Amino acid sequence: MSHVYISHAPQDLDDLLKLHEALRAASIADWYAPDGDNDRVRNNAAIDDASAMVVLVSAASVRSKAVRQDVERAKARGLTMIPYQIDKARLTGFFKQEVQPHLRLSNAMPDGLDQLVGEVQKAYRRKCPVFAVMNLKGGVGKTTVSAQVFGAWHAAIGGRVLLIDLDPQYNLTQTFYSMDFADESAARDRSVISLFERSRLHMRDAASPAENWLGLSTEPFAPVARSYLVHDIMAGGDSPSGRFDLISGQFEISKYAFATDLTALEQIKRHFLRTVEYYRSEYDLIVFDTNPNATFLTRCALEASDRVIAPMHTDIYSLRGVKLLQQVIQQQVDPATRPDLSVLFNAVRRSEQSTFEADARNGAFDAVAGFPLSKALMNSALPRSRHLAVKAPQEGQPPWKQLTIHAGRGGGLKPIRESLKTIAMELNALESARA
Repeated sequence: MSHVYISHAPQDLDDLLKLHEALRAASIADWYAPDGDNDRVRNNAAIDDASAMVVLVSAASVRSKAVRQDVERAKARGLTMIPYQIDKARLTGFFKQEVQPHLRLSNAMPDGLDQLVGEVQKAYRRKCPVFAVMNLKGGVGKTTVSAQVFGAWHAAIGGRVLLIDLDPQYNLTQTFYSMDFADESAARDRSVISLFERSRLHMRDAASPAENWLGLSTEPFAPVARSYLVHDIMAGGDSPSGRFDLISGQFEISKYAFATDLTALEQIKRHFLRTVEYYRSEYDLIVFDTNPNATFLTRCALEASDRVIAPMHTDIYSLRGVKLLQQVIQQQVDPATRPDLSVLFNAVRRSEQSTFEADARNGAFDAVAGFPLSKALMNSALPRSRHLAVKAPQEGQPPWKQLTIHAGRGGGLKPIRESLKTIAMELNALESARA
């Protein structure tokens, strides 16, 4: 579980607790040694699993052997270090050399704590980027990309990947599980609706938000443990190692498109954003599969995402969907949280590059798109292949067998797998460069 490590001296307990509460309010997991206890094996393990380290700089901490060892470990691991000065301690020697160059924030600043949380949040998000697979035109392969490209990401890069099915038609869920299984999960609120409203997962005697089509619950709730909510796609059979999980979709989330209480919707959106933020600590990548409409769900996905991947066929209709998507991103999402856009050509015939694709890469459609489409286009493209067709799972087959990267052998699978891995590696490189 990723977290932010807080290095402190035992004398700095008041400032430590203030920071802990501020991070908790922002749904950022943190870790600190109890009572400043210097158990190096335990502390080093916590530093190694952290997304960043906050160093509380004080007269006590600059004399602390434990804090010095924390800083040394963080430096050796290349961990982002965010010092925060809490008194007028004078830095000398080691701390002047290793900590002072990074020191920009203090509690003497009127908004020092808020700025500190903001810096921590940036590092925390870099540890687990969130992608939304989206195009405001249907039928362009969003579900295929969500499942197959990120299945290849998991196989090639590893780590912990979470898919979230935000499409009320929940085709992504049905890629891995039967409709009956998905509906049974939704009936227990073990589904995407529990990211938006308090459900029976959060409180046993709570009413299910799926049963009240006209009502919206704005009651606060704490996110449940991962195991209560997600489905482990890699379970069963001789599954590959690692974690590749799914939060299943359901039709009832379409109720938000019909809701008229804007105040309640805003609160529900905050619930969703806070819950996704919390689950960043459990994963290395989160991916939304989305519906092809500009709705409340679209806005939630965009505000939670760091990057949007827009699958696109080589035709003017797909281009229009990307154009509308870019307009929504620019007009509806605050610049501070606006995701980057990457456009992926999908279902491309590889015998020869189409005129449309070549023209798009040369900038011929930039004016039509209303933005520099040619610069947003990914270098790699996903070829047309029967191996990538969305198909229902076979009874008794483990869900991970639905991933092309792990499905059988022969029949032209090798080049398709190579294409999937190439796209995954390009996306990973784009995100690394952004960070």
